[in-house]
Amino acid sequence: MEIHQLEYVLAVEKYRHFSLAAEEINISQPTLSHQIKKLEAELGVELFVRTTRSVLLTPAGEEFITFAKRILADIENAKNAMHEYGALKVGNIKIGAVPNINYLGITSLIAQFKKSYPGININLIEDNSEALLKLMNTHEVDLAFVNSPALQQDSYDYYPLVEDEFVLLVSRENRIAKKNQLKLIDLSNEKFILFKMGTVLRNQFSQLCENTGFKPDVIFESSHMETMKGLVEEDVGILLSSKRAALAMVSSKTVVINLTPTIERITGLVVSKHSNLLVKKEFRDFILSKKSFIENSGK
Repeated sequence: MEIHQLEYVLAVEKYRHFSLAAEEINISQPTLSHQIKKLEAELGVELFVRTTRSVLLTPAGEEFITFAKRILADIENAKNAMHEYGALKVGNIKIGAVPNINYLGITSLIAQFKKSYPGININLIEDNSEALLKLMNTHEVDLAFVNSPALQQDSYDYYPLVEDEFVLLVSRENRIAKKNQLKLIDLSNEKFILFKMGTVLRNQFSQLCENTGFKPDVIFESSHMETMKGLVEEDVGILLSSKRAALAMVSSKTVVINLTPTIERITGLVVSKHSNLLVKKEFRDFILSKKSFIENSGK
């Protein structure tokens, strides 16, 4: 059974005349008759009773018409639905993000994308960079905003977005609060509030401290910026943070202290090379077109 045969049956049912039906669908009458007979042979029943003056539906033909209309309607609906996806009117995207994207202007861009494509459902998954890359490997994330990842270039495309640096967020009650800048070695006796082990920030900072000659005394670990901010305000410890995040979090109870030499931090967008999802490409292009907005955000 072929789709055009269903269309032929509906044309004959509409006009009850082979010549008129053939003219309507722009084929010859012999071709139309042949196709109907071929379909009847395949089904093992007659769909039409042919006389010299009329063409009538058999009981089997009456029921077949119902199925034919339903099938052709479903096919048309499927085409329309796929067109909606192609036009990005509907769809789903899973976006991974490190917890501090709000301080980088990225949250605002995700909101702008949603407003531009209201039919696209967005699932935002927050975690550290390494965890997000693992989720991408298992197709649980379509793309992700991560910090300075070590990537297998054959698996991912990486687009740097934000250049930042590490600073300290410190309580005004802390003894180092009056310093404008500090070297890492000056922090050897301090108590730290840091992101959990395994994050790019934590790994990089720990390695730098070891290279300087000390192991940081970490007294509290978290993945929630607001929690760490509250602990700093209570002078529980000092927080290592990106400068943009620190400037956004600083309050009357805290100060920001620069580190020297500068320790750079880059946040970028990672996209898997193994997915051709149209909405993923559109989101990537949208974010890259707004790179200047991100660069200026928080400055």
